[in-house]
Amino acid sequence: MKILVADDDRDLVDLLTFWLRGHGYEILRAYDGEQAIARWRDGKPDLVILDVEMPRVDGFEVCRRMSGESTALVMFLTCRERERDEVRALELGADDYLRKPFSPAQLLARLRALTRRARTTPSVSGATTITVGPITLDSMRHEVTRNGIKVRLTPIESRLLHLLLTHSGQVLTTDLIVERVWGYDGTGDTGLVKTHIRHLRQKVEPEPNTPQFIVTIPGVGYTFMAQVPVGATV
Repeated sequence: MKILVADDDRDLVDLLTFWLRGHGYEILRAYDGEQAIARWRDGKPDLVILDVEMPRVDGFEVCRRMSGESTALVMFLTCRERERDEVRALELGADDYLRKPFSPAQLLARLRALTRRARTTPSVSGATTITVGPITLDSMRHEVTRNGIKVRLTPIESRLLHLLLTHSGQVLTTDLIVERVWGYDGTGDTGLVKTHIRHLRQKVEPEPNTPQFIVTIPGVGYTFMAQVPVGATV
């Protein structure tokens, strides 16, 4: 598997290159956004690791230029607690993000989970559509329909909604959601799930700030309700 690592922190790029090559990956390196675009076009990597804040062209713009031209998986690296970076990454179709600082072992686990998930994505012949209440999900097209209106989802959002719909009425813990959607052991990463849930609500809920379908169960996780729940919590 070929991976492009793009970050203006040369020490970090060198560390990740050494670490990932030791685990059998072929690595391309870039130290700013323009280099990242050039390496991506020339090298055609399977997966791209993008720092958000890079000189010349930032990671978001790199991802935007890639969209529609590449099937490469994308993982963003974001600064701690910068939630707006995470939301924008999701809007651009990122497959995952990892907050700095992180350990090489964390990154390796995420990469392996991403590649496992990519390999297990159903083929078109196995496409399924699921309807719960007024919500219909086409998991192959990554489209959700509510009351006749279609909205495009990212692959992660599609997997998350599919999990919720197929377990409608059941409470799913945050750790279980991480395991089923992202493919690695649940480690209490509530921020990862919370950010995706909030973004998914923007596309599914009539009133995202007062959700009636994707409901928070405080201290536990989330559930999908076809009927408006009593005492629902945002």
